[in-house]
Amino acid sequence: MSYSSRFTRRNFLQGLACAGAAGMMYGVAGRAVAASTYNGKLLVNLQLVGAMDVTSFADPKVNVPGKPIINDWAQTAQAGKAGNIPYASFAANAAFFDKYYQDILVINGVDAQTNSHTVGVLHNWSGRNTEGFPSLTALFAGASQSGMPMPYLNFGGFGATQGVSTVTQIGKISILQNLVEPDLAESSNKLYVPDSDWQRIVAMHSAGLTARSADAATLEGARQQQQAYLNALTNSGAIANFADLLPTTANLEPTRKAGSVTSSLRQQMQVSLLAFKAGVSMTADVYEPGFDTHQDHDTRLTAALTSVTDAIDYFWTYAASLGIADRVVLVVGSDFGRTPYYNSSDGKDHWPIGSVMVMQQKASFTNRVVGLTDSGHNALAINPKTLQADSINGVTLKPEHVHKALRKYLGIDTAAVTQQFPFTTTEDVAIFG
Repeated sequence: MSYSSRFTRRNFLQGLACAGAAGMMYGVAGRAVAASTYNGKLLVNLQLVGAMDVTSFADPKVNVPGKPIINDWAQTAQAGKAGNIPYASFAANAAFFDKYYQDILVINGVDAQTNSHTVGVLHNWSGRNTEGFPSLTALFAGASQSGMPMPYLNFGGFGATQGVSTVTQIGKISILQNLVEPDLAESSNKLYVPDSDWQRIVAMHSAGLTARSADAATLEGARQQQQAYLNALTNSGAIANFADLLPTTANLEPTRKAGSVTSSLRQQMQVSLLAFKAGVSMTADVYEPGFDTHQDHDTRLTAALTSVTDAIDYFWTYAASLGIADRVVLVVGSDFGRTPYYNSSDGKDHWPIGSVMVMQQKASFTNRVVGLTDSGHNALAINPKTLQADSINGVTLKPEHVHKALRKYLGIDTAAVTQQFPFTTTEDVAIFG
């Protein structure tokens, strides 16, 4: 790759568009970037850190006479409904659900079986309430055997791999360019190593890594790391595509204030989608803090929830502009829920019952709500086949039920790496139909 072709990305176009049948994407200088050869699903976990009050989102609860007030918004408003999905008349929920209800599955009444943040995060994002299982995103990347150089991105939150996949942890987006273009000197915008020399280095490293990976004496962990490095070398074109697509500082989505929290969620989403488009990644964990609302609950949740629904709207709009929206599955969840009443500080404390939202365009399972809670936000047992209330033969939904159903829907339930982390005693629940 020539110097001139490497660095035409400096004037990044926000409105990158797919050029139809050619399957190419163009930047301002007209350099064609080949589309990824991976055409499967793309998975994003959005982790709402701190435990979100779902009774002010997609499991709306109105106040019951003679009982403590569950929600202040319910003193003057009724719950809304978009399609088949009820929602709380709170924050920017109405606009969000009115726009996206056809792409949403809500799973209510998910019992995390804990009020501990540590256990709740572990349970909701791995499917098990003790350590030892990877995140769904890590499992998805590991099961795919895609050979991508950076298959799994983690911007924060839970991201255990248990050795099934390599993970690229991105703590500061502004230095990501150094990761994908290590041979570029930022101060002079020149290459440390000429292209001709670089190709010889790549060939030498590739030969050595291939030989070491085939050596029976190589430990499995080292073998995985060597394979990841080899993938990066052999997919240098995909990494170069990613480098070309990365926005400059001026075009990176700005951080935003969400109450007392500075949100970088739109940045995380922007970079994740560009990595998907470039063919270097297939799954990502993004996160948003600010949901541990022990004080001043309504004010803080309004800011945090509005920030999230705005970011999700951005996510789908941007994914569509990149031509990949029809492949994306977005899973939204939190540590657990919050109490169905306020404390003395106008806050809400920890409550084990929460919800999960799954979004996908034009899916057969969307515009639906699965799972039940009563008026006091207690989980009710449901029949695993009919999904109707069933206090005799029903099951109370737990994170492992959600994970087992997601594994099957994503097509990774029978993969060898998935079989290492089985839910053998967990019932099959027809969450996705």
